[in-house]
Amino acid sequence: MKFRAFIFLFFVSVSVFAQSVVDLMEKDYLYYKNNVSTKPDSSLIHLQNALKLNRSYKDKNWEADLIYGIGYCYFTMQNYKLAIENFEKAIRLADEIGNQNILGKAYNNIGLIYSYQNKTKIALEYYHKSLKITENREEYNDNTISVLGNIADLYIMQKDTVNARRYYQMAKQLGEKEDKKLNLAVVYNNMAVSYMTSNKDSTEFYLIKAINIYKNTGNTYGQIRAQNNLATTILNFNSKKDFPKALSLLDESLRLSNESLDIEAEYFTNFYLGNYYEKADIDYRKALDYYNKAYDLIKEGFNNESTVELYKRLSKTYYELGDFNQAYRFQSIQHNLQDSIFSVEKNKEFIETLTKFDVERKNNQIQLLNKEKEIQRASKRLIFIVSILLIVPLILLAVFYKKRLVYQKTISQQDKRLFEIEKETIRQQNLIKGQKQERSRIAKELHDGVGGKLSAINIKMDQLNTTIIQNDELKECIGQLQDTAKEIRLISHALNDSELNEINFVDLLKQLTKDYKLFFSGDIHLNVFPVEKFGRIDDYRKHFLYRVIQEILSNSIKYSEARNINIDCTFDDRYRFIVEDDGKGFDIGNVKLGMGLNNIKKRVETMKGVLHIDSSEGRGASFIIEIPENGEFKN
Repeated sequence: MKFRAFIFLFFVSVSVFAQSVVDLMEKDYLYYKNNVSTKPDSSLIHLQNALKLNRSYKDKNWEADLIYGIGYCYFTMQNYKLAIENFEKAIRLADEIGNQNILGKAYNNIGLIYSYQNKTKIALEYYHKSLKITENREEYNDNTISVLGNIADLYIMQKDTVNARRYYQMAKQLGEKEDKKLNLAVVYNNMAVSYMTSNKDSTEFYLIKAINIYKNTGNTYGQIRAQNNLATTILNFNSKKDFPKALSLLDESLRLSNESLDIEAEYFTNFYLGNYYEKADIDYRKALDYYNKAYDLIKEGFNNESTVELYKRLSKTYYELGDFNQAYRFQSIQHNLQDSIFSVEKNKEFIETLTKFDVERKNNQIQLLNKEKEIQRASKRLIFIVSILLIVPLILLAVFYKKRLVYQKTISQQDKRLFEIEKETIRQQNLIKGQKQERSRIAKELHDGVGGKLSAINIKMDQLNTTIIQNDELKECIGQLQDTAKEIRLISHALNDSELNEINFVDLLKQLTKDYKLFFSGDIHLNVFPVEKFGRIDDYRKHFLYRVIQEILSNSIKYSEARNINIDCTFDDRYRFIVEDDGKGFDIGNVKLGMGLNNIKKRVETMKGVLHIDSSEGRGASFIIEIPENGEFKN
């Protein structure tokens, strides 16, 4: 009896001890969760204490959580070496016990560290590992949103805003679906940055949403970051009526960064205040004071790749103040630092890695869908086998007869579809042939007939004006006549399809932009990557694509009042063409599909492509065309 009582008391005491240890660890862990962003030093001490307590408790899940937390404290303190060491320890433990949450977050944070260190290729590899673990798993949506946003940030570093916004949109849709406010605030802020130099309204819209979330959740650092970005947007667009608002936002950010002892926030706020006094008040002395405060923080050990821009601003400010020695010194530092962090080969390698990552990610999604289909097929097979064992021969015969009818009907429908497709293909080929002949005839008439007569009239009028009349109005008429002849010649070249067959697609686009620059006061920018891929486009699609881009370019020059037109041609698993202008835009909901837009839409559909038009009044227009490589899109 006494022995049983002793055993009972022993187990009770062990249970009480274990519970008290867990309570103490939970208390330390809760302190870390609530204070890591503002007090990483003390949070680290609490986690280390909890880790000592766990030595007696020996719970590997707790150990993985605590070591990850220690790594995150070092990450917040910018001690990246110790952060990576602890994240890797947490990864080994999490992999051993199957803790997917810790694995996904640790890979993501290591990727973020390498991104800060400008090791973008390694960063992308870690983001990829994290995404493979958490994507398509709702319980880990927080991490998936974060990784998608981080990948978008890498595209921003490469000045590829189109792909950046694509990833931001994926993160935004997932965040809004799950109402993940803190993740959404980060995505809103970064989406705003992608519009910061091109669209003031979109930038302000997303930044105000981010600021409101940060204020409501008490995230001081996020609030400072978003406020600084809003102030910078006001300066970038030279919105003078909003200058007082910009200064107020920066002053509040500086107060918050001093109160929270956040060195990074203090650095950026001083930098942006210097920018304000340089651009808005044009007070170079005050600007220099704030730039020097930011520079002092760098000398204390804080480091960030934005220091290149700080050295540039210091050089310019010293130059404006007449201190040329200091201006030259900071300019030299800036150039040396730029050379150390950037090279063309490195940029090319990173773009190739991004493309490889996108392809692999899509392949993983396809594999996941195929596995789901396999499971569904296996389930159907099981049901089918059970049915065969239960259904009598008569019902089996009826099912077989019904399936035969369905099969014959399907074959008949497929034959009919193939016939219609073949007939439509022949019709399209005949239509194209007729259009080519008619264009060639009109081009010849314009060039040889109208063009020749205009040239003869021009020569005769020029001779008369030179030898007899010497009239200024006649001279102006001669100039207008020459311009008309030049435009007739351009139209005839544009109509002549023989050039389209003889020249590869990239050279056609270069000639097209060169011709249109004669009639456009702004700039037309053409980017093609990879060039060799677009150079191999077949004649059939080359003809249609050339006419589509020609129509969009013509409409933009005639109606948009744009200053810049960008034509970007890229390829991953499909041809993608993006034509953007910074003109007055139009309301897609109200615009009528005239002949121009109808022709564009029909030509894209003929190539089994997809057309997206993004525009609204006051913010330019974007035409995005996606054409499959081999006649159809991959799943």
